[in-house]
Amino acid sequence: MSGGDATAPRGRYAGLTADERRLRRREQLRTAALDTIADAGISGLKVRALCARAGLNDRYFYESYPDTDHLLVDVVEDQLAQAMSEIMAAITTAPADTRLRTRAVIETGLAAIVDHPARRRMVTELQSLAELRTRRAELVTLLSGIMLDQGRELLGESATGMYAELAARTVVHGGLELLAEWVRGDLTITRPQLTDFLVAMILTASDITTTVEREVAG
Repeated sequence: MSGGDATAPRGRYAGLTADERRLRRREQLRTAALDTIADAGISGLKVRALCARAGLNDRYFYESYPDTDHLLVDVVEDQLAQAMSEIMAAITTAPADTRLRTRAVIETGLAAIVDHPARRRMVTELQSLAELRTRRAELVTLLSGIMLDQGRELLGESATGMYAELAARTVVHGGLELLAEWVRGDLTITRPQLTDFLVAMILTASDITTTVEREVAG
């Protein structure tokens, strides 16, 4: 029988199915987006430039995303998930000592962002789109929850109730803003100095709760 290999799977090209090829092209676009963000920031995300960087025809962009905003949200969500995975791993493997554990988690969190060029740009530009502001709010809630879940080890015996939750959110909001300012170069402090301050801020968060409760009680 002639006309090719009768045993070759139908619908395959170069050993990949159509769905596998689409997934590969999608990943190429995500990689191109990360490289572009690292080089030029979020404003550099243009369909033609992304496709050229990914080595794809422009038409392939629209099989995965309706526009660059949707691609950006996809990339940000993926990078946040990866960073949070690294932070959670640090929590589970860090020393039992409160201060040492807090420092290990902060160092891991900083490394997950600062040592990754695209994430550095993202942390300074998370307010640029409504969808990204939503992701930032979700990140604050997630990190605040992690602080509260750590309970007494991080916030002391007062790690429950409305004021403890507000204290955790205050610390997270402040920490993210400080990090963004430092990444932009607006703060002339060293990485160890930033780490020291963030650790101290978390360890004294229980003081915020106690002070507020005392003031409210009058």
